[in-house]
Amino acid sequence: MELTTGIPNLESMSECSIKPYDAIYLGMPYCWEYEGNLISSPDDLRAGAEIVREMGKKAYATTFAVPRNKDLERVYRMIDTAVEVCDGIEASNLGVIRYISKEFPDIKLIAGGLANIYTVSTAEFLYSIGVDRIIPAYELAVEDIEKMKETGVEIEVVVHGKIPVGIGHECFLKRFADVVGKDCPKICREEMYFKSEDLVLKPFGHATLSGKDVCMYEHIEMLEFADAFRIEAVSERIGYREKVGAIYRKLLERGFSRSDFELLKSLAENGIANGYYFNKAGQIYVPR
Repeated sequence: MELTTGIPNLESMSECSIKPYDAIYLGMPYCWEYEGNLISSPDDLRAGAEIVREMGKKAYATTFAVPRNKDLERVYRMIDTAVEVCDGIEASNLGVIRYISKEFPDIKLIAGGLANIYTVSTAEFLYSIGVDRIIPAYELAVEDIEKMKETGVEIEVVVHGKIPVGIGHECFLKRFADVVGKDCPKICREEMYFKSEDLVLKPFGHATLSGKDVCMYEHIEMLEFADAFRIEAVSERIGYREKVGAIYRKLLERGFSRSDFELLKSLAENGIANGYYFNKAGQIYVPR
Protein backbone atom coordinates (compact mmCIF):
# COMPACT_ATOMS: atom_id res chain seq x y z
CA MET A 1 0.00 0.00 0.00
CA GLU A 2 1.41 3.38 -1.05
CA LEU A 3 0.66 6.39 1.15
CA THR A 4 0.73 9.65 -0.83
CA THR A 5 0.17 13.37 -0.39
CA GLY A 6 0.70 16.62 -2.25
CA ILE A 7 3.21 19.39 -1.55
CA PRO A 8 2.72 22.66 -3.49
CA ASN A 9 6.08 24.42 -3.10
CA LEU A 10 9.61 24.16 -1.74
CA GLU A 11 8.67 26.18 1.34
CA SER A 12 6.29 23.40 2.43
CA MET A 13 8.83 20.67 1.78
CA SER A 14 10.38 19.65 5.09
CA GLU A 15 11.82 16.28 6.06
CA CYS A 16 9.05 15.85 8.66
CA SER A 17 6.29 16.50 6.12
CA ILE A 18 7.70 13.93 3.68
CA LYS A 19 8.78 11.17 6.09
CA PRO A 20 5.41 9.40 6.67
CA TYR A 21 4.73 9.02 2.94
CA ASP A 22 5.84 6.69 0.18
CA ALA A 23 5.23 9.17 -2.65
CA ILE A 24 4.76 12.92 -3.01
CA TYR A 25 2.72 14.74 -5.66
CA LEU A 26 4.69 17.86 -6.50
CA GLY A 27 2.88 21.10 -7.31
CA MET A 28 -0.48 22.77 -6.87
CA PRO A 29 -2.87 21.72 -9.69
CA TYR A 30 -5.58 24.33 -9.08
CA CYS A 31 -3.69 27.51 -10.00
CA TRP A 32 -0.55 28.37 -11.94
CA GLU A 33 0.02 31.48 -9.85
CA TYR A 34 0.10 29.85 -6.42
CA GLU A 35 3.18 31.21 -4.65
CA GLY A 36 6.17 28.99 -5.38
CA ASN A 37 4.09 26.45 -7.31
CA LEU A 38 6.48 23.64 -8.23
CA ILE A 39 4.81 23.06 -11.60
CA SER A 40 5.29 26.71 -12.56
CA SER A 41 9.07 26.55 -12.29
CA PRO A 42 11.22 23.82 -13.89
CA ASP A 43 14.07 24.60 -11.51
CA ASP A 44 11.82 24.29 -8.44
CA LEU A 45 10.32 21.06 -9.78
CA ARG A 46 13.81 19.61 -10.24
CA ALA A 47 14.81 20.68 -6.74
CA GLY A 48 11.64 19.27 -5.20
CA ALA A 49 11.99 15.94 -6.98
CA GLU A 50 15.62 15.69 -5.86
CA ILE A 51 14.69 16.26 -2.21
CA VAL A 52 11.93 13.65 -2.33
CA ARG A 53 13.98 11.01 -4.12
CA GLU A 54 17.00 11.52 -1.88
CA MET A 55 14.72 10.54 1.00
CA GLY A 56 13.87 7.30 -0.78
CA LYS A 57 10.38 8.41 -1.77
CA LYS A 58 8.73 8.52 -5.18
CA ALA A 59 8.20 11.90 -6.83
CA TYR A 60 5.06 12.38 -8.91
CA ALA A 61 4.51 15.66 -10.75
CA THR A 62 0.99 16.96 -10.93
CA THR A 63 -0.28 19.14 -13.79
CA PHE A 64 -2.64 22.11 -14.06
CA ALA A 65 -6.09 20.54 -13.76
CA VAL A 66 -8.08 22.81 -16.10
CA PRO A 67 -5.81 23.93 -18.95
CA ARG A 68 -7.12 25.87 -21.92
CA ASN A 69 -5.49 25.91 -25.35
CA LYS A 70 -3.24 28.80 -24.33
CA ASP A 71 -1.94 26.75 -21.39
CA LEU A 72 -0.93 23.64 -23.31
CA GLU A 73 2.56 24.72 -24.34
CA ARG A 74 3.33 25.57 -20.72
CA VAL A 75 1.91 22.22 -19.56
CA TYR A 76 3.99 20.32 -22.13
CA ARG A 77 7.19 22.13 -21.10
CA MET A 78 6.54 21.15 -17.49
CA ILE A 79 5.96 17.56 -18.57
CA ASP A 80 9.31 17.54 -20.39
CA THR A 81 11.00 18.42 -17.10
CA ALA A 82 8.91 15.99 -15.05
CA VAL A 83 9.82 13.07 -17.29
CA GLU A 84 13.50 13.70 -16.56
CA VAL A 85 13.27 14.00 -12.77
CA CYS A 86 10.06 12.32 -11.55
CA ASP A 87 8.74 8.78 -11.19
CA GLY A 88 5.30 9.59 -12.50
CA ILE A 89 2.95 12.32 -13.73
CA GLU A 90 -0.64 13.02 -12.71
CA ALA A 91 -3.04 14.66 -15.17
CA SER A 92 -6.80 15.24 -15.18
CA ASN A 93 -7.23 16.65 -18.69
CA LEU A 94 -7.88 13.87 -21.22
CA GLY A 95 -5.84 15.55 -23.95
CA VAL A 96 -2.86 15.94 -21.62
CA ILE A 97 -3.24 12.31 -20.53
CA ARG A 98 -3.19 11.20 -24.16
CA TYR A 99 -0.14 13.39 -24.90
CA ILE A 100 1.83 11.82 -22.03
CA SER A 101 0.86 8.27 -22.97
CA LYS A 102 1.94 8.78 -26.61
CA GLU A 103 5.10 10.80 -26.10
CA PHE A 104 6.37 9.23 -22.87
CA PRO A 105 4.98 5.68 -22.61
CA ASP A 106 7.58 4.62 -20.02
CA ILE A 107 6.60 7.17 -17.35
CA LYS A 108 4.03 6.14 -14.75
CA LEU A 109 0.80 7.88 -15.77
CA ILE A 110 -1.84 8.73 -13.20
CA ALA A 111 -5.31 10.02 -14.11
CA GLY A 112 -6.32 12.49 -11.41
CA GLY A 113 -9.52 12.87 -9.46
CA LEU A 114 -10.83 15.61 -11.75
CA ALA A 115 -10.65 13.38 -14.85
CA ASN A 116 -14.35 12.43 -14.40
CA ILE A 117 -13.78 8.70 -13.94
CA TYR A 118 -17.23 7.48 -12.94
CA THR A 119 -17.54 4.09 -14.64
CA VAL A 120 -15.70 0.85 -15.26
CA SER A 121 -15.79 1.59 -19.00
CA THR A 122 -13.90 4.85 -18.46
CA ALA A 123 -11.33 3.04 -16.33
CA GLU A 124 -10.97 0.40 -19.07
CA PHE A 125 -10.47 3.06 -21.71
CA LEU A 126 -7.81 4.92 -19.74
CA TYR A 127 -6.00 1.66 -18.98
CA SER A 128 -6.06 0.78 -22.68
CA ILE A 129 -4.27 4.01 -23.65
CA GLY A 130 -1.49 3.58 -21.12
CA VAL A 131 -2.81 4.99 -17.83
CA ASP A 132 -1.27 3.05 -14.94
CA ARG A 133 -3.32 4.45 -12.05
CA ILE A 134 -6.61 6.29 -11.63
CA ILE A 135 -8.14 8.38 -8.89
CA PRO A 136 -11.87 7.74 -9.38
CA ALA A 137 -14.35 10.61 -9.18
CA TYR A 138 -14.68 11.87 -5.63
CA GLU A 139 -18.47 11.45 -5.67
CA LEU A 140 -18.38 7.66 -6.03
CA ALA A 141 -19.37 5.13 -3.38
CA VAL A 142 -16.93 2.41 -2.30
CA GLU A 143 -18.65 -0.36 -4.27
CA ASP A 144 -18.45 1.62 -7.53
CA ILE A 145 -14.74 2.27 -7.03
CA GLU A 146 -13.96 -1.34 -6.16
CA LYS A 147 -15.51 -2.55 -9.43
CA MET A 148 -12.86 -0.59 -11.33
CA LYS A 149 -10.15 -2.91 -9.96
CA GLU A 150 -11.47 -5.55 -12.37
CA THR A 151 -9.90 -3.61 -15.25
CA GLY A 152 -6.34 -4.15 -13.96
CA VAL A 153 -5.63 -0.45 -13.44
CA GLU A 154 -4.20 0.71 -10.10
CA ILE A 155 -6.64 2.56 -7.83
CA GLU A 156 -5.76 5.49 -5.57
CA VAL A 157 -8.35 6.83 -3.13
CA VAL A 158 -8.46 9.79 -0.78
CA VAL A 159 -8.58 8.58 2.82
CA HIS A 160 -8.24 11.99 4.46
CA GLY A 161 -8.39 15.68 3.67
CA LYS A 162 -10.41 18.23 1.75
CA ILE A 163 -11.57 16.97 -1.65
CA PRO A 164 -12.35 19.15 -4.69
CA VAL A 165 -16.08 19.58 -5.26
CA GLY A 166 -15.72 21.86 -8.28
CA ILE A 167 -13.21 23.74 -10.41
CA GLY A 168 -13.41 26.50 -13.01
CA HIS A 169 -11.35 29.05 -14.90
CA GLU A 170 -11.92 31.87 -12.43
CA CYS A 171 -10.39 32.33 -8.99
CA PHE A 172 -13.17 33.27 -6.58
CA LEU A 173 -10.69 34.41 -3.95
CA LYS A 174 -9.64 37.37 -6.11
CA ARG A 175 -13.11 38.85 -5.59
CA PHE A 176 -12.29 39.28 -1.90
CA ALA A 177 -8.85 40.84 -2.30
CA ASP A 178 -10.01 44.28 -1.10
CA VAL A 179 -11.82 42.80 1.91
CA VAL A 180 -8.89 40.63 2.97
CA GLY A 181 -6.26 43.21 2.08
CA LYS A 182 -4.22 40.71 0.07
CA ASP A 183 -4.13 39.94 -3.63
CA CYS A 184 -2.93 36.99 -5.69
CA PRO A 185 -0.84 35.01 -4.86
CA LYS A 186 -0.82 35.95 -1.14
CA ILE A 187 -4.57 35.56 -0.72
CA CYS A 188 -4.33 31.75 -1.14
CA ARG A 189 -2.37 31.62 2.11
CA GLU A 190 -5.44 32.81 4.02
CA GLU A 191 -7.79 30.27 5.63
CA MET A 192 -11.10 31.30 4.05
CA TYR A 193 -14.41 29.42 3.98
CA PHE A 194 -17.89 29.78 2.52
CA LYS A 195 -20.45 28.87 5.19
CA SER A 196 -24.22 28.47 4.93
CA GLU A 197 -25.89 26.72 7.86
CA ASP A 198 -24.21 23.25 7.96
CA LEU A 199 -22.54 23.58 4.55
CA VAL A 200 -18.85 24.55 4.60
CA LEU A 201 -16.69 24.97 1.49
CA LYS A 202 -13.11 26.13 1.05
CA PRO A 203 -12.14 28.21 -2.02
CA PHE A 204 -8.58 27.50 -3.07
CA GLY A 205 -7.18 28.74 -6.37
CA HIS A 206 -9.58 27.85 -9.16
CA ALA A 207 -11.05 25.01 -7.08
CA THR A 208 -13.67 24.77 -4.38
CA LEU A 209 -12.83 22.17 -1.75
CA SER A 210 -14.91 20.49 0.92
CA GLY A 211 -14.76 22.49 4.14
CA LYS A 212 -14.87 19.35 6.25
CA ASP A 213 -12.07 16.82 6.17
CA VAL A 214 -12.96 13.53 4.52
CA CYS A 215 -11.90 10.91 7.07
CA MET A 216 -11.87 7.16 6.48
CA TYR A 217 -9.65 6.31 9.44
CA GLU A 218 -12.38 4.26 11.17
CA HIS A 219 -13.34 2.54 7.92
CA ILE A 220 -9.94 1.96 6.33
CA GLU A 221 -10.56 -1.77 5.86
CA MET A 222 -13.30 -0.94 3.33
CA LEU A 223 -10.66 0.55 1.05
CA GLU A 224 -8.02 -2.17 1.33
CA PHE A 225 -8.60 -3.14 -2.32
CA ALA A 226 -6.91 0.10 -3.36
CA ASP A 227 -3.23 0.38 -4.35
CA ALA A 228 -2.65 3.79 -2.78
CA PHE A 229 -4.12 5.93 0.00
CA ARG A 230 -3.98 9.68 -0.45
CA ILE A 231 -3.92 12.44 2.16
CA GLU A 232 -5.19 15.62 0.50
CA ALA A 233 -3.12 18.34 2.14
CA VAL A 234 -2.10 20.72 -0.65
CA SER A 235 -4.26 23.50 0.82
CA GLU A 236 -3.36 22.90 4.44
CA ARG A 237 -1.43 24.85 7.04
CA ILE A 238 2.08 23.86 8.16
CA GLY A 239 2.05 20.81 10.43
CA TYR A 240 -1.16 19.24 9.13
CA ARG A 241 0.48 17.08 6.46
CA GLU A 242 3.08 15.78 8.90
CA LYS A 243 0.62 14.96 11.72
CA VAL A 244 -2.06 13.35 9.55
CA GLY A 245 0.50 11.37 7.57
CA ALA A 246 2.08 10.02 10.76
CA ILE A 247 -1.32 8.90 12.07
CA TYR A 248 -2.19 7.02 8.88
CA ARG A 249 1.29 5.48 8.70
CA LYS A 250 0.77 4.21 12.24
CA LEU A 251 -2.69 2.91 11.26
CA LEU A 252 -1.24 0.91 8.37
CA GLU A 253 1.52 -0.57 10.52
CA ARG A 254 -0.14 -1.02 13.92
CA GLY A 255 -3.89 -0.71 13.50
CA PHE A 256 -6.62 1.50 14.93
CA SER A 257 -5.95 3.88 17.82
CA ARG A 258 -8.76 5.78 19.54
CA SER A 259 -6.39 8.54 20.64
CA ASP A 260 -5.09 8.99 17.08
CA PHE A 261 -8.66 9.20 15.78
CA GLU A 262 -9.44 11.90 18.34
CA LEU A 263 -6.34 13.80 17.24
CA LEU A 264 -7.50 13.64 13.62
CA LYS A 265 -10.83 15.14 14.64
CA SER A 266 -9.08 17.94 16.52
CA LEU A 267 -7.06 18.82 13.39
CA ALA A 268 -10.24 19.24 11.32
CA GLU A 269 -11.32 22.80 12.04
CA ASN A 270 -14.75 22.28 10.46
CA GLY A 271 -15.28 18.67 11.46
CA ILE A 272 -15.00 15.38 9.57
CA ALA A 273 -17.14 13.58 6.99
CA ASN A 274 -16.94 10.41 4.90
CA GLY A 275 -17.27 12.20 1.59
CA TYR A 276 -19.44 10.11 -0.72
CA TYR A 277 -18.05 6.67 0.11
CA PHE A 278 -21.30 5.54 1.79
CA ASN A 279 -23.65 7.00 -0.82
CA LYS A 280 -24.35 9.87 1.56
CA ALA A 281 -24.09 13.63 1.15
CA GLY A 282 -20.49 14.76 1.45
CA GLN A 283 -21.02 16.61 4.75
CA ILE A 284 -22.15 13.55 6.75
CA TYR A 285 -19.99 11.36 8.98
CA VAL A 286 -20.99 7.71 9.45
CA PRO A 287 -19.35 6.36 12.61
CA ARG A 288 -17.83 2.91 12.97
